[in-house]
Amino acid sequence: MAPWCRKSLQAALQLEKKNPGVGIEVIDLRTLSPYDWDAIRASVDKTSRVMVVHEDTISWGYGAEIAARIGDELFDKLDAPVRRVGALDTWVGYHPQLENAILPQVDDLAREMDRLLAY
Repeated sequence: MAPWCRKSLQAALQLEKKNPGVGIEVIDLRTLSPYDWDAIRASVDKTSRVMVVHEDTISWGYGAEIAARIGDELFDKLDAPVRRVGALDTWVGYHPQLENAILPQVDDLAREMDRLLAY
């Protein structure tokens, strides 16, 4: 399982404990070419919200492409804007403190999930 997926699951558990009755679905796409569009569509139909999470930079990446396709093809199913969480638009420093500052952490994901739920 990818690190961002583990972090997403941890953040989802935090939010579900904080908000009883709220269920958060996490999908690990596993591959990007091809990616599982049917799973994405089913999740949007079920939840009406999307947060695309990855450890690549937020700009110019596959997360932006997936978010754009969701916005384009599934706009009528959404109750909130598509959110994206990724690394800062900078090089990743290979030191644990630098990586923690640049890459999305559990608290970052939980904060964005909370904002998305509140929309």
